[in-house]
Amino acid sequence: MQRKLLITGFVCCSLLAFAQKQKGTKQQTVENTTAKKDTTKVDYKSVGAPLPAMRVVTQKGKTYTNKDLKNDATLFVMLFNPTCEHCEEQTEIFKENIAMFKNTKLVLMAGSMMMPYLDFFENAHKVSEYPKIIVGIDSSGFIDKTFLYNNLPQINIYNKDRKLERIFTGNVPMDSLAKYIQ
Repeated sequence: MQRKLLITGFVCCSLLAFAQKQKGTKQQTVENTTAKKDTTKVDYKSVGAPLPAMRVVTQKGKTYTNKDLKNDATLFVMLFNPTCEHCEEQTEIFKENIAMFKNTKLVLMAGSMMMPYLDFFENAHKVSEYPKIIVGIDSSGFIDKTFLYNNLPQINIYNKDRKLERIFTGNVPMDSLAKYIQ
């Protein structure tokens, strides 16, 4: 009887070990597949990277996507916080020099949780009086893909082919931005 129990125990342990080894092999296959996918991801923070999918929702509910922002000129996307003093200063710089933006599109994009603060921003800066400036929140994960996490504001400049040309962080004087404006 003892011998039968010992053999049964040995067989059960062997089957259990074999089953775990098979499970480990499947996990490795899944991990290897995932690793291959990661190597093909686009680094949207690198110069020359394409404009990622964009969806900006304004305070009034209007939505702008990549298709709405197509033209034969550059695109400025300023990632900002409506309560950030530096972001407010940069907005004023854009307003003072709006005549330079003949064809260049200008989008001010805040994080998705910032919608309640856009009203304050609008009241303080009257941005809606400038039709060339689009202000809204990100509803497509654009900020997650492009924000460098250095400081605000961050200005991403895309050429007419919607490839990333330059990233500025912090307040940027207009003479540094002028060569990108069309």
